[in-house]
Amino acid sequence: MQLKDFTYVVESKRSAREALVSVWKSAEAAGWVIVGDYDLSRMVATPDSKLEVKSIDICQPDLARPFVEAEALTALCMPCNVLIYSDGSTTKLAVMKPSVIMPLLFQDSVKALSDLLARIDREIFEILEAAK
Repeated sequence: MQLKDFTYVVESKRSAREALVSVWKSAEAAGWVIVGDYDLSRMVATPDSKLEVKSIDICQPDLARPFVEAEALTALCMPCNVLIYSDGSTTKLAVMKPSVIMPLLFQDSVKALSDLLARIDREIFEILEAAK
């Protein structure tokens, strides 16, 4: 499996900070809840680096609930984390595809919920597209 098989990445014309705010607004507009956001830049960048790394955790409780009811450990994949990173010239928004990751980890418990996984993918991708 390659990285592109389980991630969805879009480029943004915004700065990392602007992209974070845009993801926040797009997620809320789509009915998703913002669980938290984090500036990871100081932890991962060197003093002379232009690297900015931010993340925002989003969740749609009505979509998450059936997974937790089927298997409590599925909550390890929640909330959905959107990574926002920039090297100063390019900003990217990235997310793991729940429809790929969750069946790998919880094959039996999510089998009956594959339609919901496809919906979660679609909604997250729409949020990122709207935010870029």
